[in-house]
Amino acid sequence: MCGINGITWPDENLIRAMNDKTRNRGPDDSGVLLDENISLGHRRLSIIDLSPKGHQPMSNEDDTVWIVFNGEIYNFQEIKDKLLKKGHVFKSHTDTEVIIHSYEEWGTDSFDMFNGMWAFCIYDKKRNQLILSRDRFGIKPLYYHVDGRGLIFSSMISAILSCDVKTKPNDRAIMQYLAYNLAQHKEYTFFENIFSLQPGCFLKWDLKSKDYSVKKWYSPKVRFDTDSQALHDTLIESIRTHTVADVPIGSCLSGGLDSSAIVCTLNQILKYPFYTFSFVAADPSLDESKYILEVGRQTNTKQYFTRLSDDDFLREVEDFIISLEEPVMSLSPYAQYRVMKLAHEQGAKVLLDGQGSDEIFAGYVYYFAYLYIDLLRHFKLIRLAREMFLYVRNFKNCFPIAMFAFMLLPKKIQSVIWKKSINTWINHKLLYNLCPNESDPRWDRKPLDEILRLTLFSTAIPHLLSWEDKNSMRWSIESRVPFLDVNLVEIALSQPPESKLKDGRTKATYKEAIADILPAMIRDRKDKIGFAAPAKDLFKSPKVADFLRNIFYSDSFKNRPYWKWKTVAKKLAEQIEGKKNNEQVIWKCLNIELWLRAYFD
Repeated sequence: MCGINGITWPDENLIRAMNDKTRNRGPDDSGVLLDENISLGHRRLSIIDLSPKGHQPMSNEDDTVWIVFNGEIYNFQEIKDKLLKKGHVFKSHTDTEVIIHSYEEWGTDSFDMFNGMWAFCIYDKKRNQLILSRDRFGIKPLYYHVDGRGLIFSSMISAILSCDVKTKPNDRAIMQYLAYNLAQHKEYTFFENIFSLQPGCFLKWDLKSKDYSVKKWYSPKVRFDTDSQALHDTLIESIRTHTVADVPIGSCLSGGLDSSAIVCTLNQILKYPFYTFSFVAADPSLDESKYILEVGRQTNTKQYFTRLSDDDFLREVEDFIISLEEPVMSLSPYAQYRVMKLAHEQGAKVLLDGQGSDEIFAGYVYYFAYLYIDLLRHFKLIRLAREMFLYVRNFKNCFPIAMFAFMLLPKKIQSVIWKKSINTWINHKLLYNLCPNESDPRWDRKPLDEILRLTLFSTAIPHLLSWEDKNSMRWSIESRVPFLDVNLVEIALSQPPESKLKDGRTKATYKEAIADILPAMIRDRKDKIGFAAPAKDLFKSPKVADFLRNIFYSDSFKNRPYWKWKTVAKKLAEQIEGKKNNEQVIWKCLNIELWLRAYFD
């Protein structure tokens, strides 16, 4: 896992400055390549082939193809065997070199052969072009900026900012974040004129003409082996392939189904005791420690825990916001930041995490609303009534039923309800000026299959993966997400809706598939807590409350155009006094204000 940087003109001082900005991503080594066309930079976190032969930028035998690469190709050995038979000669044992020779042999078609996570730049000197490529689901980030000088790209927005680019806050992105909980769902970022190469795409830059194009190279394939046994076997194989490394493997562990399945599977695969790292909340409604400890009793693990305190939060919040580079939806990513910091303190370099399972297997209860839409559309009214009844019996609430009813309303009525009763604190005039004719795409009456694809490529997975990457790389840790293995994702997307949501339960076939992996206490869980930080209690802490008041009553906060200050101030008072839980509103406003101060003010 690494940091990559590049500009399409020679400038050694600038490329080294970009490397310095990305040093946390790769503390083990640093390298640059300069010629009359380009400057390429690389920071290395050594995971596979720890020798100097893994140094980057790396080239082929005649120095006509160069690469800077961030990520892991888990099936690189299989591809290497094919290339050896075709006569290619290798000088290292790295997956990086396999990408170079694969490009030589198959061009951009080689991308579809790779199973892994990546963001890389190939410099093809014969064709006088750069190729930027990003993995199928955007596990690894890749940002770029184009101006009169040429192309600038990096693993980090901060490195691009060090190139003196013209930018300002992207008010459209800010308002979509505040109003609709959207982030990283399009190619634009929170910084004007800085873009994110989208998942499953590559960018081709002509060094002579300075023309470029972006092409999507990946679309999910339909699978027919979608039963619970195929799912079980594919998950086990994915976790096994995600252990490819020349350093020890550890795991995050929340106590939920997904991280517990990873840890219990690792216990069968790894031949050494391994570490797990967990966040524990003091709030009993969020505390999963008994499940974490049960997994520990059943496996050969050494467990480490971190918690949230007001002193830690006040000391770390600025670094957290700078490290994440763009605003986040809630305080949960800060809990993840704490876990990664703990792992770093214990010397971990590679962690597996359960990110993605809930989004591909329909693990959240709001997905039921889309199942209800499916059933209504096909006039399956008896099953619709049955699913609603069983959901209420199982979960003791009516949330997806209310969401289903909301989705049936005309768009204008939806907008009125949302404006008058939900987001009363938003500057709606600014929102409608910046985002005319836009709304939350999750309000649409989409089939469950379609909404899961939207979740995967737009409304959920992109920002979750961004947080995963930036939190882990802040602490020089490679985070791997086996649930986003291409084989597993394509099986999940090919499953019929009734295999995911059935009898008022989420993730039906998936739970069957992992039943023999988990301890009984985990397997039989009926609740779902999710990875949540106790923001409600934190914001009532006297120290944090004073900090919030100082921010929210500052002149800069009052004069921001994004919100109605008096309404937000009232919500802050209600939060501190314990009258209402407005934690998401408070956090989002705080995040925007501190982000603006860090990057612009």
